Amino acid sequence: MLKWIAGLVVIVFAVMIVPAAVSQMESAPPVYTFVSQFQVPRANWAGYSEDSEKSIVPILEKLTADGTILSWSTFEQLVHTPDGYTHGAAWSSSTISGLTKVLDEVRKNGPRPGQVAATKHEDYLMQTRMSHPGSGNAAYLRVICSNVKPDKPEVYTTMLKKLLVPTFEEQLKKGVASYWGVDEQYVNTSAPSTRCVVITYPDAEGMDKWAAAINATMGKWTPAERAEYAGATVADSRRDILARITHSGHK
Repeated sequence: MLKWIAGLVVIVFAVMIVPAAVSQMESAPPVYTFVSQFQVPRANWAGYSEDSEKSIVPILEKLTADGTILSWSTFEQLVHTPDGYTHGAAWSSSTISGLTKVLDEVRKNGPRPGQVAATKHEDYLMQTRMSHPGSGNAAYLRVICSNVKPDKPEVYTTMLKKLLVPTFEEQLKKGVASYWGVDEQYVNTSAPSTRCVVITYPDAEGMDKWAAAINATMGKWTPAERAEYAGATVADSRRDILARITHSGHK
């Protein structure tokens, strides 16, 4: 959803062996996600939220029910910056046409007052080739984006699979998170090497547990592993999003 974020991926059973679950995730058709974000003045937050509930939420619910889209959410960012975005929506489909049908429906009624009050607006069209939905509700969203070095995408992916994804899978099974995935741009509006890790949590406690598990895992890395992992990305390119999910649904 968003200005999106870093890369992670699947489970490695051993250095030379990839389990069946990972192979299936990697061979699955891509899922496309349209992210629409607005910078709304604080005085208009309530009006924007009310407009969303009356306009876009019913459309997203209808198009999920008929199979046009696979999932959707609306969100409010918790960490604000002077030039950043405050509110947004995202919806996913197995086809580009599924995404555009949402836009067609939304635009029939024209922009709502809450959208007109926005001082900035930005869209992203992302694709996800590796993801794993779990169970439970999604109450919080974390997006972590970094630029992978153009000559090292395979190194980056390999290190993620080996070093981090097993912990992701473990936490998903425990219910600490309700989803994780890796996004890249389908329409490049920033560096094509941008990779975003998208995670949703059922509650705020899940974020604490996830962070503790990742820190424990990283504490076991060798110096060589740390250097290779860090060397696959552009220094200081990481940017994060932390948001509260206000409405969501999935097929």
